[in-house]
Amino acid sequence: MQRLSRLLIITLLGCLMLFSGAVAQEENASDMSNETTDLQAAEGVPPEIMQYTADWPLPNRDYENTRATTDVSINKDNVNDLAIAWTFEINATGIFGGASSNPIIMGDTVYFQDLYADTYALNLADGSVKWEKIYNNTTVTGPNGPAVGWGKVFVTSDPFSVAALDASSGEELWSMQLINTTPLEGVIIGEGIDIQPTVYDNLVYTSTVPGRGDVFYRGGAVGYIYALDQETGEIAWNFSTVDDPVNIWGNPDVNSGGGVWYTPAVDTETGITYWPIANPAPFAGTPEFPNAASRPGPNLYTNTMMALDHATGDMVWFTQVLPHDLFDHDLQISPILTSANVSGEDQNVVISAGKMGRVYAFNRDTGAILWIAVVGRHENDQLAALPPGNTTVYPGALGGVETPMAYANGTVYVPYVDLYTIWSPTSSLSLGVEGLPQAEIQPVPEGTGGLVAVEAYSGKILWDQKLDSINVGGATVVNDLVFTATFNGTIYAFDTTTGEEVWSFTAPAGINAWPAVANDTIVWPCGVGEMAQVIALRPGGMGNVTPTPTVNVTPTILPPAGNVTPTMNVTPTPTVNMTPTPTVNVTPTATVNVTPAPTVPGNETTVNISADNLAFDTSTITVPAGANVTMVFDNQDGGIPHNVAVYDSPLRAEQIFVGEIITGPAEITYTFPAPEEPGTYYFQCDVHPSMNGDFIVE
Repeated sequence: MQRLSRLLIITLLGCLMLFSGAVAQEENASDMSNETTDLQAAEGVPPEIMQYTADWPLPNRDYENTRATTDVSINKDNVNDLAIAWTFEINATGIFGGASSNPIIMGDTVYFQDLYADTYALNLADGSVKWEKIYNNTTVTGPNGPAVGWGKVFVTSDPFSVAALDASSGEELWSMQLINTTPLEGVIIGEGIDIQPTVYDNLVYTSTVPGRGDVFYRGGAVGYIYALDQETGEIAWNFSTVDDPVNIWGNPDVNSGGGVWYTPAVDTETGITYWPIANPAPFAGTPEFPNAASRPGPNLYTNTMMALDHATGDMVWFTQVLPHDLFDHDLQISPILTSANVSGEDQNVVISAGKMGRVYAFNRDTGAILWIAVVGRHENDQLAALPPGNTTVYPGALGGVETPMAYANGTVYVPYVDLYTIWSPTSSLSLGVEGLPQAEIQPVPEGTGGLVAVEAYSGKILWDQKLDSINVGGATVVNDLVFTATFNGTIYAFDTTTGEEVWSFTAPAGINAWPAVANDTIVWPCGVGEMAQVIALRPGGMGNVTPTPTVNVTPTILPPAGNVTPTMNVTPTPTVNMTPTPTVNVTPTATVNVTPAPTVPGNETTVNISADNLAFDTSTITVPAGANVTMVFDNQDGGIPHNVAVYDSPLRAEQIFVGEIITGPAEITYTFPAPEEPGTYYFQCDVHPSMNGDFIVE
């Protein structure tokens, strides 16, 4: 098992995949109030994004990547009323997990892409499918996801290509292959696309990274930034994130690196785009080149914040925060644009973070570092060279800041992961590179995490909320609440000012993605496990939720440079995500084991229920307390799977009974004990949760 775990780890390699203050608060409040006006005045913004500014029209809601909204009705007063309104099954259950992307919400439509690259337009009201484009590509590793503009939905359709779909029908309009897949001496250079794109000024912005599928950090792989013409897909410009992509720091046979994993920020006033550049490789080294001796020097432009002209790709400035990285400590998180009074001076600021567990604020005009905030656990992570033998390093290759931050009212909210890696000077994390000793990753179930609030003008930690599972659910601010989620499937809402936990919710599956929020609805992909699905949370909800599995299985996880994309397959399979990082065997959470209530001899009852045209023939089932129930279920829907399941309430905190799913036309008989306690319980079809009703015990 240990050997297998290490093999899984290799597939994930390298990158798993703040601010109160009176002045800053006043400035930010002004910025938020003028957001719609400023955006509508900006040239180059697609008409849909201007029209749906109050929704969630971009991957991180706005071009500034704030992941914050005040245009919704959810707040501390009604958060405890949140319940599942609808669910949408995620079919991507293969080796790359189910989902690691942010949905887009425009008006009454949710655009979502899973980790087979399958793309859907869903009805925001009930989750029904408007259209779908099925690519069924099991080699897409994520984080992926859609961008929408000019009547098109732009997605990664395979590890090498970007496609444009008609926003009203899903028809593919064009596809552009960015990576040369012609074998070089029998080997395809390991480059792929693992980013959710963004759109501006008739261009689609995306990037490649030094890996795809079964190859990561093979010598010669270099990440590039691309701008594509939105009408045709033709490349308008590209930019190498390695300063010498031919020689790659002197040894192209061994070295690789760069690329961008997360959506850049766009300053629509200046036309400057801001890109967080990922790590170099190999790391920490190889037997022939310990401590990364194959790549002496700073390894530009890795672990760098870079400002590029949006129209030409010309560099405006760059600032490298970690030269000659030994530990896969990417600077990979989507930059946040804001303003703050730093050291008595009003400044335009860009803020980013990464797997090194540090948050950086830069002057947006010059690139000067204004402050650094340290989050999570740190140990031996500042070593310039590893000593002989093994060294435990926090954050590890799966640690630090893995998923997107949020910003509101002068504060940045930062999710973090505490996991270690044990390195030696010659150990590596790589995929498709033979003969290298592999570093040891701490098992993910042992990891913890947290959410930190950081003051924007100073970098001061305002509060730090510890969590008992790794935090790979990003941060999202909704009015006076900040939401996040952990790998074990728990969603949290904290008071933005105090950090106090206001609400928590056990999702039907584990979570390694982050939500979109519009009107009164939070749309959150829950992609870890057998019950992987997109859930819509709404005050009052409708209680339609697929139950949490009760069978203990060991899933494969692939935490990336900011995201974890695990799967719940019993047989672990290597996976890669974001900045590829190791996969680890974890035990799925959110499992509820219920001891059936004892039955009273002779207390028997029979219930008949049928399903036809996606509806049960009754909305109420009544049984005696403690009775031994025989339920005859007739599924009359030909070719459609249904079951009957009974829970304590629409929130499904406890399951009473979950019946086997059968595909109609078919009939099955279930037997189970009714609860001893009289009351109104809840039943539903787990495949189609809109089929539900009251289970009354008398």
